[in-house]
Amino acid sequence: MNTLLISGFGTSINVDKRKLIITNKLKDTRLEFYPHKISHDGIIIDGHTGNITFEAMRWLMKHDINLILLNWNGQLLANVMPEQPKSGKLRIKQYQKYLDSEARFEIALKVVQAKVRNSLNLLEELSRFYECVDRTNIRKTAEKEDLLLLQIMKNSENQDISKSIKQLMTYEGRIAGIYLENLTAIFNQLNPEFNFTGRKNKANSRNYNASDEINALLNYGYAVLESEIRKAINGIGLDYSIGFLHEINQSRTPLVYDIQELFRWMIDISVIQLLEEKKIKKSDFIITENYHTRLGEDVAKKLIEKINSNFNSKYNYKNQKNYSYQVILQDNIQQLSNFISDKKK
Repeated sequence: MNTLLISGFGTSINVDKRKLIITNKLKDTRLEFYPHKISHDGIIIDGHTGNITFEAMRWLMKHDINLILLNWNGQLLANVMPEQPKSGKLRIKQYQKYLDSEARFEIALKVVQAKVRNSLNLLEELSRFYECVDRTNIRKTAEKEDLLLLQIMKNSENQDISKSIKQLMTYEGRIAGIYLENLTAIFNQLNPEFNFTGRKNKANSRNYNASDEINALLNYGYAVLESEIRKAINGIGLDYSIGFLHEINQSRTPLVYDIQELFRWMIDISVIQLLEEKKIKKSDFIITENYHTRLGEDVAKKLIEKINSNFNSKYNYKNQKNYSYQVILQDNIQQLSNFISDKKK
């Protein structure tokens, strides 16, 4: 993962003599990339004014580079990607798995179990460095909640799938509450000035419009993660609109949200690492006329650098050799595709 941030007013992206040219006259900056010699696999644009030519968009698509357009609040507005594989049979299988209650519950269960495992593993690791994270209490609470999960799994055989999924979401939500409570303590220890109290606010339960600096960082990071997952799903050929844990809703992408649950912790640790460096302050953020908080260009670049670094770091995977989380993400989606296609249990 090597994402380039293009921010600020007056940015221009075009092609001249086969080279991709990115300029900003106000900042007096110019980037040039020769064909097939660009290391970036994604370009984020979060500026309000500027232009990009059709030829530049073709250049990016020919080089398999994701073009990501973010709103002022870090929300993903658009994701321009190369054409996905023709996979009619795969999509038919995906629809069939969704309609198969047993198969859908199995996938949803695996997603929830993986998210919970990743969340608790992160808290376990953080407890080594932060006394505010009480791993003994976390373990006891998680063990109690596991009894609920066992009951959900037992009941799933004899009840409607929508009820089973709702119960799974309840279990996941309770673990998420434990997780967020501990992250909140860490965020406030690292920077009490940011006054983080949680993810929800009065204006929007989804917190697209951040009321504080921590939520602005998380929103931005989750949007970057979402775009990366969209690209990975697009490369396999699955349908974003058919998820297994998250319900189908108009203009939503449930499958993206399903996969996102597995990797949200990567964004959370990136934000923690950024705060640990003590290099960001309130003046690095912008307050809108509606008193919402957004990232300034410098802090956005620092966050993207952390996310890039974490996704490119290599870890032991499946007790084999080390792989980057970029590869692990793609492999997870490929495994899901193989299960959907009945190629793998």
